[in-house]
Parts: sequence; C-alpha cells; structure tokens
Amino acid sequence: MSIVIDLGAIALAVLVLVSIANRIGVPYPILLVLGGIALGYVPGVPALQMPPGIVLLVFLPPLLYWESVSAPTSELFSRSGLWWVLQLAFGLVIVTTVAVAGVAHALIPAMAWGTALVLGAIVSSTDEVAFGPIVERVRIPRHVLATIENESLINDATSLVLYGIGITAVVNGTFSAPNAAASLALSIVGGSAVGVAAGFVGVAAWRLTRDPSLQSIVSLSIPYLAYLPAWRLGASAVLATVAAGFTVAPYIPKVLMPATRIRISGFWVTIVFVLNAFIFVYAGMQFRAILGSLHMPTLLLFGYGAAVAATCVVVRLLWVFVQGLIPETNYPQHEKGKADWSHVAVLAWSGMRGGISLAAALAIPLETLAGPFPQRDLIIFLTFCTMFGTLVVQGGTLPLLIKWLNVRDDGADIREERLALSHISKAALACLEELAKRDRIPSQLYEMLKVRFSARLAEFSTLAADRSLAKASDQYRHLTNDLLMAQRSELNSLTKQRKIDNTVMRRILRLLDFEAEEIAILEMTGHSDLEGNDDD
Repeated sequence: MSIVIDLGAIALAVLVLVSIANRIGVPYPILLVLGGIALGYVPGVPALQMPPGIVLLVFLPPLLYWESVSAPTSELFSRSGLWWVLQLAFGLVIVTTVAVAGVAHALIPAMAWGTALVLGAIVSSTDEVAFGPIVERVRIPRHVLATIENESLINDATSLVLYGIGITAVVNGTFSAPNAAASLALSIVGGSAVGVAAGFVGVAAWRLTRDPSLQSIVSLSIPYLAYLPAWRLGASAVLATVAAGFTVAPYIPKVLMPATRIRISGFWVTIVFVLNAFIFVYAGMQFRAILGSLHMPTLLLFGYGAAVAATCVVVRLLWVFVQGLIPETNYPQHEKGKADWSHVAVLAWSGMRGGISLAAALAIPLETLAGPFPQRDLIIFLTFCTMFGTLVVQGGTLPLLIKWLNVRDDGADIREERLALSHISKAALACLEELAKRDRIPSQLYEMLKVRFSARLAEFSTLAADRSLAKASDQYRHLTNDLLMAQRSELNSLTKQRKIDNTVMRRILRLLDFEAEEIAILEMTGHSDLEGNDDD
C-alpha cells in the first residue's frame, strides 16, 4: 500500500513541477530533481526504494529504444559525423573514467584505484534522458543535435561495460588489463550482434501479422528482446537495445500498418515522458537517504562532489575543443572548412548526467569477497552530486549559451520536408494522370485532386513559380482550422443531446483530429519564404 502512496505522490509532484517549469521556462528535469529532494524531506513521505537493477532493467530499454528509433541518423552515417560520435562515445568516456578516478583517488586517499575507477565509469557518460527535455524548447543545427543524441545513446554502452569490469575487479580483488580490453571488445561486438538480430526478429514478427494491436505488442517487446539476451550473455545490453532501434527504424514506414504507427507513436511519446519524469523525481528522493548514510563533514562531502562534477565538465571541454582543432575532423564546419566554434561550444557544454548514472551507482553490490564494497555510499553520493551539478549548471545555462552564441537551426529539417512534400506531390500528380488514362475518373473529381496536389507542389517546390496557389493553400488551412472548431462544437452538442453515442463521437473526433494534425504539420513547413520574397 505504501508504494502506491509513494507513486501517487510522485505523479502529483510531476504534474505540479512540470506545469511550473513550463510556465517559468526552466527545463523540467531540473525542477523534478529539486522537487524530489524536497519530497524526500516531507514528514511522513518515505523515500521510495526499488531494487537498483529494476531501474536499469525496466526503465532503460524503452528509453534507449525509442531514442534510437527517433534519433536523427543521417549525420551518423557521414564520415566526419561518425568520427565525432565514436570518439565521444568511446575515447571521451575512457579518458573521463581515468581522470575522475585520478581526482577521486588523490582527494580521498582511502579510496583505492579500483573503487575510484568504478566511480569514474559511472559518471563518464552523458545521458540522453537528461539532454532531450532541456533542448526541446530551443532550435539548434541538426548535425549538432544528432552528434549529442547519438553520442549519448552509444556512450552508455562503453561506461556500463567499464563499470562492470570495475565491479568485477573490486568484488574479486583481481584485475587484468588485457582481459578488460578483450571484455570491452567482446561486449561491444556481442551487444551489437544481439541487437541487430533482435531487430530483424521484430521486423519478421511485424510482417507476420497485419493486426495493429499485435504489431503494437511486438513494438513494445523489441527493446526487451534485445536487452535481456545481451544482459544474460554478458554483452552490452545498452548497445544491443540501440542497435535494435537503428535496425528496425528503416522498416517502420514499410512494414507497420498506418493504424499501428499512429497508436505506437503516441504511446511511446507518453511512456518516455512518464519514465523520464519518474527517474528524475526518484533520483531526487534518494538524496536524503544517501546523505544520511555518510558520516563525514557535509561541506567536505559537497567539496568532493563539486570536484568530481567539475572534472567531468573540464575534461569534456578540453576533449571537444581539441577535437575541433584537428583539420580532418573539424566537424561541424564553416563554409571555409574550419570548425564552427559556436557549435563546438554547444557540443562541449552538453555533458549532462542523468538518473541512469545514479541507478548504476545504486546497483553496486553490497559485498565483495573481502567484505563490504568499499566507499559504496560515498560513490552514490558523488554520483548524485555529479548528476545534479551538470544538470543544473550545464542544463540550466545551455539555452542561454545557445542564445548568447547566436546558434540557430540550420533549416535542414525544413528543407528536407519541403523536398519530400514536393516529390510526393509530383508522384501523386503522375499517378493521377496515369489513372485518368486507364480508368474513367469523373472530371469534377479529377480536377479537385489535381488542384489539391498542384497547390501543394507549388507551395513546397523550391522552383515554385505560382505563389498564388501556395498562398491559397495557406489560407485554406487557416479556414479549415475554423471549420474544424465548428465541427467539434457540433459534435459535442450531438453527444450531449444523446443523438449520437460516445463510440460514434470518438470515431468522428478521431477523423477531425487527423485533419488537424495534417494542417499542423504542413503549417510548420509553410511558405513564409515565398511571402517574404513577394513584391505585391
């Protein structure tokens, strides 16, 4: 019963805190962590405790899967873009692990190197869960966004493998560098192989059924179909889940039925938000118990935490800016082939850690062969400080940095959307002409369809000459919005008067919602550039 009360308190806190964050323009993860800390100190509200493995096992797979399915991948497959992702996801994680371990060992002499390396591995990777909500209110160039998102999807695999090696070394009391390197390589290769296999199994299952409900169940199963076998085999479960997402993404438009895509898209967006919100509040609620478990001066503890967090930030700044100096890899680029330092600065400052790091710290075993795991509570506290410090300092100031550096969206999405709409309009017109030759299409219907797709082609083609048609399309959408409002109002009246059943109302409302969504998407891609160049 108590856990139900705790979950209810968390749900209420999320509702209130996210609403406040939206009103004051603060990224909601920051307020959720602060709210979780405050909630942990409310009398009568016990800190919600879950087995640490549950957070990694239940929460991580769906979050990683959806982010890998929806992440921009075009930059990942370019030579310079792939280089940036790989050197951040592997090189930077290893360097950060060693640097944090060195600082922790120097500041805390009682912390042995093995324990310090466990701490370094835990805090070495950035978190897509933390980054996504922070930048959703700002527009940055897609290649920068893609680099940060793809890095955070892959670097968890590196850090968790290093974390596993460190835990094994501390628990067993032995460490072998060659064995660790081999374990890292096998974990990466094995995880990737399991993920690709799981992805193709999911695609095959989609092909076997045309039922939207069954296809939706398959979609929910894929992340666990990749994560669990890889975890059992000792391979990188994180990389397996990401590889599964990358594998199925190209097949989603081909294999899934439209009804399935509509269902699972809304579901995934909702569940990802809920899981994100829960992780941040849950992380904040652990603070009281974490601090209470330590018997050291509070100021000294926070000094250690600030030093570890600062090490993560400084190492990333140095690493990213040095990478920007390398001529062969100076991506993102100016037209002259030099690194765009404003973009590099945003990339360097996007090093937020999230609840996944804290979950890994909480999952440290209690015992080793020699006794209790050394400095376990201190590692958890330092991880919390690093998560909180990077989230508040970097996450809170990142939108300001983007504005100060005048970093703007490069318009890649808009250009490609216009290209896609132009090409599919051409395809529709060509098909219409072919159908008109083969079949008898009523002239009124033919003209109506031709006008519709000709107007869309005129609006979104870069070579459009007929601006009147494009402007007419824009006016048509504004009028249609008003008409949709009138239809919804009448539909509500019919339902209240009991002239139609609730089931009928929901089906008709869904039809109106589809039309409203189409208008919203087309308006985002709009033709303001045509209006701006008009001489009238």
